[in-house]
Amino acid sequence: MKIYFRILLYLSLAFAVYYLYRFDFIQIQDISFNYYWLAVSTVFLWAGFVMSTVSWWKALSTHGIHVTKKLSLISHGLSIFAKYIPGKVWVILGRASFVSMDQHSVRDASYISLKEQLIYVWLGLIIGVGPMLYYYPFNSFVILVLVLTIFFTFLLYSRRFHQFVISIISRVFRKKLDIPLVTFREVAPLIIYVLSYWILWIIAFYLFVLAFGIDFSFSIVFAWPLSISLGVLALITPGGIGVREGIMTGFMVMTGMELETATTIAVLSRLWFISGEIFIFLLSLVLNKFSLRS
Repeated sequence: MKIYFRILLYLSLAFAVYYLYRFDFIQIQDISFNYYWLAVSTVFLWAGFVMSTVSWWKALSTHGIHVTKKLSLISHGLSIFAKYIPGKVWVILGRASFVSMDQHSVRDASYISLKEQLIYVWLGLIIGVGPMLYYYPFNSFVILVLVLTIFFTFLLYSRRFHQFVISIISRVFRKKLDIPLVTFREVAPLIIYVLSYWILWIIAFYLFVLAFGIDFSFSIVFAWPLSISLGVLALITPGGIGVREGIMTGFMVMTGMELETATTIAVLSRLWFISGEIFIFLLSLVLNKFSLRS
């Protein structure tokens, strides 16, 4: 199993660099920042990444797989770039396969990993769409996201609706689709953990935009969870590259921000977010290298 995990690790890093280059994220124009707010925003961003590993630990614990917080951080961090491998399934399997090295079933761990990711996406939609609907109640795109959020909610929590949708999709694609049904008993212990890192990231994004020294509507902070969640749901783009930035730009323009400014913030926010992925990856690498797994 270790050799497969190493292959996954190297592939994910290679694809991450490839897609950043392909979408021109590596080329940055000179922009002036308020470095104090940029530094503070980065601290909150990185804290959110650490909290996301605690959420993964809690998800495992809730389903009877008891590992240390250190191991959950290592498994999550080392597979963080797997999202850039086409198909996105590897981001689910990556951390699950590492946990399974400790005599746990990779199938069970993968199922738990998928559930935690679904709750993460669902909460991101809920957090973002409510305020957006308040600020822009008659905007067609916001209403479309609201419909998607309601659909996703029923898909996760309504057994009948879940079975109905799965049966239709399975018939269309002639392949059995296995999307887990999530119960509120499973969500209740997890929701505070997932919510905590969403809150940290929203604060981080607000401070990040503040670092540009521009006037902006507070409502744009809710574009952050929406764009990330919709980027995750866009299965055809590794890491949501392009989709997340496009959605974020559209929402920021909707609030009255100039297109050029909104595009710049959206693109740079991706690089800023990757700094968090690099941080948690390096932290997990150090812990895995110099600490005994327990």
